[in-house]
Amino acid sequence: MKRTFTTKNKGFTLLEVLVVIALIGLIISAVQFNFSTKRPEDTLKKVSQEFSTLFESAANYGLLNNIELGLYLDENSYQFLGYDGEKWSEIPEQDWLAVQELPEGVTFTLALDDLPIEEPLLFDSSVFASEEEGYLSFDAIEKAKEAKDEDKLTPQVYILSGGDITPFSLTFYFTDEASLNEDLSDLAYRVSGLYSTPLTIEGPVLDD
Repeated sequence: MKRTFTTKNKGFTLLEVLVVIALIGLIISAVQFNFSTKRPEDTLKKVSQEFSTLFESAANYGLLNNIELGLYLDENSYQFLGYDGEKWSEIPEQDWLAVQELPEGVTFTLALDDLPIEEPLLFDSSVFASEEEGYLSFDAIEKAKEAKDEDKLTPQVYILSGGDITPFSLTFYFTDEASLNEDLSDLAYRVSGLYSTPLTIEGPVLDD
């Protein structure tokens, strides 16, 4: 009796390919950083590149899955949330979108150039220290947390399912404590997005 074998070709989805590409990018950037001289600016460069890669991967994920995403910033970390029509929450089974801690001695400042979404207002505008400058106030965030349900998180940057994003710039720099031994105040990397991806990265010295 002659036996015949059939094989089924199972292809990869576009989402799986994008996630793999994002992970490869993170691994490559980590390897490059490990073989560098590990200057202070290399730390900021690595953090900004990792953020940019994750943000763009999150935007692709939201586009392919037709869901609204948001970037939530805390004092020393950031994460990506999903909107189910009623509230923002962590995305199940997507650990790569979960909380990302900043290295010790590194912090950031968020600035919003414009807000393309007017209604409904899905975030609390009190988290900004100045409506004119649009700079993020972490003290205001803590007060907002105390006044609301602790489980209710509201992002500061939107990533819409159609591909649009809130125009923003996120600047990574060293804290005052990290600059005690040497002057690191001039070092900074800025990641910016203008309505859509890809993001742009500037540094290690910014021209303001």
